[in-house]
Parts: sequence; structure tokens; C-alpha cells
Amino acid sequence: MCGEPLFNGEELNTHHIVPVAQGGQDGIENLQHLHHACHKQEHSKTKSTRLK
Repeated sequence: MCGEPLFNGEELNTHHIVPVAQGGQDGIENLQHLHHACHKQEHSKTKSTRLK
């Protein structure tokens, strides 16, 4: 997401591209690793989109 190298010492989180609540699976094709801050940002975008 941010364009920075994934392995730069920051904490990593595993993110579901299609949320489980929307039918997303736990398979590798639906998962991506993100920096912790990027993961939080991705979820805050999702929440603001749902509120509209």
C-alpha cells in the first residue's frame, strides 16, 4: 500500500482483501501482509466507506 519495503523492521499484519464477513476466505489468494499502520489505515477507509 505505502510503497515501502515490507520487511523494514515494522510490525506486519495479515489482511483479508475480501473481508470474512463479506464471504472472503482464509486462502492465500485473499490474504496480504501489510505494515501495521497501513493495515489500520486500510480498515479506517473501509469504515468510512461503510458510513456513507
